Formats: sequence, C-alpha cells, structure tokens
Amino acid sequence: MCAAVGLSAAECADSDPIASVVAARVVGETESDAAARAAPGVTALTWNVYLGADIGRVLQARTAEEAVVLATEEWGHVQATDFPARAGALARAIAARRPHVVGLEELALFRTAENPFEPATRVAYDFLQLVIDSLHARGLDYTAAAVDRTTDLQVPVIAGADASGQPILAGVRWTDGDAVLVRADVAYTDPRSGVYAASLPVTIGGVTSAISQGWSSVEMTVGGRAYRFVVTHLVGQEVPDVQLAQTRELLALLSAETRQTIVVGDFNSDAYGIDPTRVTPTYDMMLAAGYRDTWAEPARGALGLTCCQQADLRNARSTFDQRIDFVFTRNLPAGTVAVRRGVLGNRPGDRTASGLWPSDHAGVAATLFTPDARRRVRENRDLSN
Repeated sequence: MCAAVGLSAAECADSDPIASVVAARVVGETESDAAARAAPGVTALTWNVYLGADIGRVLQARTAEEAVVLATEEWGHVQATDFPARAGALARAIAARRPHVVGLEELALFRTAENPFEPATRVAYDFLQLVIDSLHARGLDYTAAAVDRTTDLQVPVIAGADASGQPILAGVRWTDGDAVLVRADVAYTDPRSGVYAASLPVTIGGVTSAISQGWSSVEMTVGGRAYRFVVTHLVGQEVPDVQLAQTRELLALLSAETRQTIVVGDFNSDAYGIDPTRVTPTYDMMLAAGYRDTWAEPARGALGLTCCQQADLRNARSTFDQRIDFVFTRNLPAGTVAVRRGVLGNRPGDRTASGLWPSDHAGVAATLFTPDARRRVRENRDLSN
C-alpha cells in the first residue's frame, strides 16, 4: 500500500513520520511546535472523556427513594474520578499529537443547587472548559468551535443530615454534550450542532425525561484543502433500535455531502463483534455508506481497542476489550493514506498522579496524507538532503 502511493515504509508506519520532514525550526519553538507547523496532511483525534459515573444505575431505580440513594452514590463517583486531574492527563496526551481538530464526547456539565427542586445553576464541573484550560496551560491554543448539548437531567442527592438525623437534599444537574475543538492556526467556518430525534425515554422518581445524543460539525481548511469534520456520540449497544435510528439520522444528515469528510466519535458498535451483545449494525452501516475506517485501512496488526476501563478508573491494568471509537473518512482523494494512527491514554504512564486513567475510553488519532501531503514530504526531504 505504502509503495503504491509513493510513501516509504517509514513514512507509512504507525510511528512518527514528522521528524524526517521538518526542514527548519523557528527560534524558540519546541520540537512539538515545529512538528505541528510543518506536518503534512491533517491530523484528527477523538476521545470520549467519560462523565465519571454510571448514570445507568440511577436510571434503573425502581422508586424515588432508591433514585436519591443511587444518585448520591454516583455523584460521589463523579467527584472521586476527579475530572480536573483527568483533564490534565487528557491534555498531555493531546499535546503529544497536536491534532488540527479534536472531537470530544461526554463533555459533562455538572451544576448544583441547595434546593433540589429548583434548576441547578452553580457550576461544579465544566468538562469542556477544564479541557480547554488544561490545553492552554500547556501552551496549546484550541477553540471550542461547535458544541452540542444533549441530555439534561436533575436529581436530588443527600447533602448531609439535620440535627434529628433526617437527610438534607440538594440538587445535582447533569448536562451532556460533545464538542469540536479546532487548533488556533486552523481556519474554520459554519459551526453546526444538533440532537438526534431518536432518544431513550427514562423515568426517574416519576418524572419522565430522555437520554439524548447529538453531533457537532465545522468546515475547516488544512493545507489548502477544505474538510467537513463531524463528531458524534451514539447511544449504547443495550438499546440497538435507538442506536440504529440515530445512525440513520447521521447518514441522512451527511448523505448529500460532497466535501472531504471526517466523522469521529464513540459509535458504541464494536468493529470486531466477538461478543454478540456488543454487535450492532452501525459499524457496517458506516462502511456501506462509503466511510473508511482509518484504523483498518491500511491494515495493521494492532487491535486498537478503545473501551472500557473500570468505572472507578483505578484498575491496575487496562481492561479494554472492544473497539467502538473511530475516525472515519469519506470523499478524500484517491491515494490518501492514514498514517501515524494510534490509541491514546491506554498505558499506565498515561494515568494521573493518583492513579486514575484519563478516561474509561482511549483516544484515537490519525494523520491523513493526501497526495498533496505526500508531495510536500518529498519536497521537504529533498530540501533537507
């Protein structure tokens, strides 16, 4: 494959092809700065950052009282999984790649209220802002170019007890969403976002709501080429009918798109299908619609597993056993090759100082070499000889 498109084996390997093509460094630049500036092609990254708790437990509560107890436990798990620290670990891994564009999922916004029956407005954790701040702290300038907000649920939790031992209730509000982050030197336009019509109805303490998923997109220009970049998060495998409906909505949304398209996200559809409970039609539907799985093309030996760590993120060894997070492409020029593909956040050294994995998912990154990018590689190599 590599020779057929004019790349050497080293350039097509899933190791860093950038060092060999950086012809010059600007004074004061770090090596990663220079690599990002000179890097050919386009680099995209996706990561489900994990909201930090198992909301499903709360949704399965049989009574209002049980919902309060379970919500209190899960709110404790959100705090214990320490997203401010995890945001630093995520940013560190992203900084190693310096992608042009990033799609993030499960960007929770947690707000609290002293009165559990009034809308919670006090921000406890804003995952999106924490990631951006952590990137900025590492000298990386990324902008939230498009954001979707989906599920919005508020539940009472036990905040303490009064003098007589009766529980004092407070409110915790969880708002979910996804975002497109664009590097500062990448021009973008037309930010869009939406929520799928297909959703999962839920009832908590007699109140009916829904678990919703969505998508966000931008048009961006990298290396003189225009791309449409889309991030999405589909509902889990346990409700395949809802996931199938969301997949159809996504494909319909993009059916008339003629531009070069990159679609990333957590699709909750295992590419390998070893466990029948994780098999859904979604992955095959994406391929049938003309999308290419950058991990699989060109073929490579590594499995690229992306999910899932244990809920408390403290398992000593990675417990990934499925591949459900993808970087898909469509309408890219013939001869485009995905290089420097990798999963992020799956090694013990990627954990926080306290031993937390960055997320229950791995990140997935890929650099796409178009024919123009390959020509730049050859030109830069010739200049450096």
